[in-house]
Amino acid sequence: MEAVLSNLKEWLRDRKEHLDLFDETKTARQDNPLYIVGGLVWLSWMIVIVSGVILMLWYIPTTTAAYRSIEHITLDIPFGWLVRGMHKYGADMLITCITLRIYRMYFAGEYKKPGELSWMILFASLVLAMISGITGYLLIWNQRAFWAAKVVLTVPTYYDEIPVLGNLGLGRAIAFIFLGGPAVGQAAITRFYAIHFGISAVFAILAEIFFYRTRRRRLNLSPLAIGLVLGFLAFVSFDRLTEMGRWANPNRTPLPILSDWYFLALYQLVKYMPPLWAGIAPALLIGYGMLVPFMDRTRETRPLERPFFFVVGLLALFYFIVFTALIMLNIAVISRDPPIILGVTFVVLALAFVWEIAHRRRKAQRAAQPAPRAVPARPAPAPRPAQAG
Repeated sequence: MEAVLSNLKEWLRDRKEHLDLFDETKTARQDNPLYIVGGLVWLSWMIVIVSGVILMLWYIPTTTAAYRSIEHITLDIPFGWLVRGMHKYGADMLITCITLRIYRMYFAGEYKKPGELSWMILFASLVLAMISGITGYLLIWNQRAFWAAKVVLTVPTYYDEIPVLGNLGLGRAIAFIFLGGPAVGQAAITRFYAIHFGISAVFAILAEIFFYRTRRRRLNLSPLAIGLVLGFLAFVSFDRLTEMGRWANPNRTPLPILSDWYFLALYQLVKYMPPLWAGIAPALLIGYGMLVPFMDRTRETRPLERPFFFVVGLLALFYFIVFTALIMLNIAVISRDPPIILGVTFVVLALAFVWEIAHRRRKAQRAAQPAPRAVPARPAPAPRPAQAG
């Protein structure tokens, strides 16, 4: 046991030295636009925090006043529409940049040693950002947010169908923690408000401790890039004023029930599955994301040198885009799509596994071949003696 703890401490010590939360060490690769997303993550996060603190001055977290307080901020407070837009679209930008960085690190193999801890923190931050997004989504207390939150919070109850966990009531316990009761009401909005604020507050403090101890740069972006981002978000806030929707009505179900864009693909995936698997699937996705650095044990970082993981990444990206499009266009067919999706997934993963095995065998055969012998150089002929004239 002591040896295990010693190895774990050594592992953490080594990974902490190489921890790179916001691409602070990637300054040499700024010519590649994918290597500015780390700085964009920090910038968009700060925009969300600052605008959120301003919104807190007027927001009232009650079921009777939340909707009107948001309406008051948007229409009556000077530049309230701008602050609300920066908060909403800044959050969208934050999740987009985290997702882009995750895919960059995945396909570039940056999660391999010594980047495991950076990857795990980044992937966990995506999960927390999505939780913060869905909790903030409810705070407006309109129809769309109310029913989206209700649907999302039914997913944990599916865990109660698992034979062992069902006896523990884990699913109902998770739902109760978020709801504070049997339905979405005042207790839920209070908890969502606390979680929404608490996630950013706690992790902002941890990030500042990280910067203080490591002396890293907080913002690895040029003033021009910062100005362009702020200008773009301000323009979008003006051009596409964040919608209010209708006041939440628990007795009237809107169709279709849609959450924010980054939950649509997962929501569609859950609709395709039986209740038990609908609860397990999100946990499996999170588990794969957190454990992939320990599953891919090769030293190769180029995508085509690790075929199976490369195909899994492409498949995840493809399904994210397709599922989002299916639910937005309302063309999904529950009875038709699941067998097709399951069959395509099985065939693609099987072919990827075969590709991986064949690739490793070719590499092993090349490594086993003896190196060609060097042909010895022919000695230069001795110089002929000069003849007397």
